[in-house]
Amino acid sequence: MAKGTIMFKNMANKFKVYLECKISDIKNIKELGIIEVLNRTKVIIISLISFMMIFGFILFNAINISEEEMLEDLKKSLITENSFKIAKIIRVRDEKISESEFKPLFNYYSGNEDKIKKLINELRKNGEYGNFEIKSKQGLFYKRYYIALDTVEVEFTTNTKDIKVEFEDKKFNLQDVAQFDVIPGIYNVKYTYETQFGDICNDINISILEDKKVELKIDGNYVTLYSNFDDAKVLINNENTGLLAKEIKNFGPIPKEKDIVIKLQREFPWGTIESDEENISNQEYIKLDISMVNDELINIVSKDINGFYESVFEGLNKRNKENIINCTDSVRDSVYNYINEKTLLFSNNYEIADMNVEIEKSDFKYEDSVYKASVVTKVNYNIYKKILPFFKTYNESSFILGLEYIDNNFRITEIQKVEIE
Repeated sequence: MAKGTIMFKNMANKFKVYLECKISDIKNIKELGIIEVLNRTKVIIISLISFMMIFGFILFNAINISEEEMLEDLKKSLITENSFKIAKIIRVRDEKISESEFKPLFNYYSGNEDKIKKLINELRKNGEYGNFEIKSKQGLFYKRYYIALDTVEVEFTTNTKDIKVEFEDKKFNLQDVAQFDVIPGIYNVKYTYETQFGDICNDINISILEDKKVELKIDGNYVTLYSNFDDAKVLINNENTGLLAKEIKNFGPIPKEKDIVIKLQREFPWGTIESDEENISNQEYIKLDISMVNDELINIVSKDINGFYESVFEGLNKRNKENIINCTDSVRDSVYNYINEKTLLFSNNYEIADMNVEIEKSDFKYEDSVYKASVVTKVNYNIYKKILPFFKTYNESSFILGLEYIDNNFRITEIQKVEIE
């Protein structure tokens, strides 16, 4: 075809020279004579006819490419990834497409001549293979073969809203479903999901040779949280999420391999208390408890227990159980009755020497919407008979007190191991 083009250019140049000469003859008709000009014009006409015949022959050969030649061109184009040449061979829906749109097709056949040979052999044998089909276009003086390539449908789905997707030269926000008609091939898909804790990005190659559904899954971490205080506020990277601990169930997606920490915060009658921090980037289940004990709680408990013991000793000394405070009626009755049974004959006097709350041996919990505690206390006290006040005995006893937070203070609801003599 290149030689024919050169021949055509040479003929065109010669014809141009002939034409210039004949124009000169017409201008000089008086000098040459009309007979001579007519003779020379015959040469022009014969040359013009020859030129048109040669041009038609070249054009005919250029347009009329045989089926076998077309298949060979297709094979070479796929092997060399020649987008310019393949764009002249393949039609999509009977229309040309841009050279860049053949990139996924080249991706599929790249470096695999066996696939290319199989395609060409099947087309040569059956006239069609997969999405490829040999077709021809018949004109008045020509017949041209080409490949008709059917498109396939790809459907992108996701269970996460608003994913930014780059699909070859297409950019879109995926909400639920997006569909495209594309030529078969291997496509690159990049997608990004923005979170308040950082972006989650992914880059994948997908082979689309037939209608296909592709689910874009966000490769993030999903966390479920357990805590002893379900109503605690959830803070991630020290920012309030507006969620409670009980609401962190399959929470995410959260970027992996990043320093993202979670902690809980809760208001107690004795102040705001936070849990320890926990890195959640690669954890699926997290147990995060809050210790409700702080210095203020210890002070409150110590004060209320001390008030209870002082009232007990005052009630015993005055032999009036109504003086016993910070406890339930059942505790008041049991303590007072127990002492009275031991001192029927002679009355005793009691005085506290020292009282300690052993927090490390105590237990605090939140149960049925009530703050409760089981507190170990050690009491040092003196006992002496009213009739013999000079003879005092020193005593030390430990008590396990059950407490409940009622009306802004802790009340004793149970008492064990009463060892007062």
